[in-house]
Amino acid sequence: MKRFRSIDIFRGICIFYMTFGHMVNWWISQGDIWLYEIIWNFGAPVGGGGFLLVSGISASISFKRNQLKSQSSQEFNMKRARNVYMLRCLLIFLISLLWNFIGTLFMGLSGVWLWFVIQTISISLFMAWPFLKTSRIFRLSMCFVFWIGNEFVFYWLAPYSNTQNILGYIFYFLYNSPDQNVILGYFPFLLLGTVFGDVFSESNGIGNLIERRLFLKKKIFRNGLLFGVFLITFGLLYHFPDFSNKSTFASHMFIVGIELILMAFLVYIKEIRVISFQKRYRFFEMYSFYSFTMFLAHQLLYFLFQPIFNFINIWLVIIPILIMWTLLFRFIKKKWDKYASLKFLINKIAVGLADRIEIVKLGNE
Repeated sequence: MKRFRSIDIFRGICIFYMTFGHMVNWWISQGDIWLYEIIWNFGAPVGGGGFLLVSGISASISFKRNQLKSQSSQEFNMKRARNVYMLRCLLIFLISLLWNFIGTLFMGLSGVWLWFVIQTISISLFMAWPFLKTSRIFRLSMCFVFWIGNEFVFYWLAPYSNTQNILGYIFYFLYNSPDQNVILGYFPFLLLGTVFGDVFSESNGIGNLIERRLFLKKKIFRNGLLFGVFLITFGLLYHFPDFSNKSTFASHMFIVGIELILMAFLVYIKEIRVISFQKRYRFFEMYSFYSFTMFLAHQLLYFLFQPIFNFINIWLVIIPILIMWTLLFRFIKKKWDKYASLKFLINKIAVGLADRIEIVKLGNE
């Protein structure tokens, strides 16, 4: 199946933004925290929401690839594909719990159950599996059901926050903390990504290059621009200025609109016009290749400095460190390639565990 560079670039932009944004958050002085708030609120389309979107795209493409593989191979079936998928989700979830626990110890976070993007992705992937077999229209409809439902559930439960009763516990589970990637508000981003993934997979079945480009132009480029502009406008106007608060419905619509336009632009230049870059290790594609590795590893940068920089001199620190960070992973790619990628290793472990389960089942039979 053809690899789509636009998806790799989108993922790379997401992880680069997270790395850059966290550096600003960690090292900016309290008096200039407004710089981080601007970056965080207006860059959300390529933060957690974007990372969930591209995770959904990858999940859908993998699902479609496995369906084709199961039809042409007697040794491979969708039950095994499901086991690999679920085990991969479980491994990511365990990593998220471990990460939240470490964050609780060293950064004073509000408990192991915190909706960081890794935890949201793992549970969203669990939830997405049954939806992968449904129609695109149904999935799009369910996106808005979750987004709108999240508004009602939050306002219903908010009065019970910090209370020791069943509703207080439900609020803690769903909204710890509301400014992070809470499941009801951010699962739809991954679900929307599966719709994109279906379109990319369908385009792979079109043999004629011109027809494939016309298909992508119609399905992603034109629709992305049209609906992207509509959702951005809606997000800006609905309860203005709620669009800058990433926990609100207006913000979710604004974020989706930006993501649609960004994806449309990347598809146009990489899949339709095919503008190529000559560097062997393309910048954003390398960030994509090591996305999970970089997300976890860059947290160590937290300990480099205290929050003492203002909105001017912080750039004298962040820019050189980003350059060195990029060169470090370029060296890692030359030295160890995929074996330094946590995504690759998690998949290998999941495949090995799935094979082991099959062997045990056959032995019992």
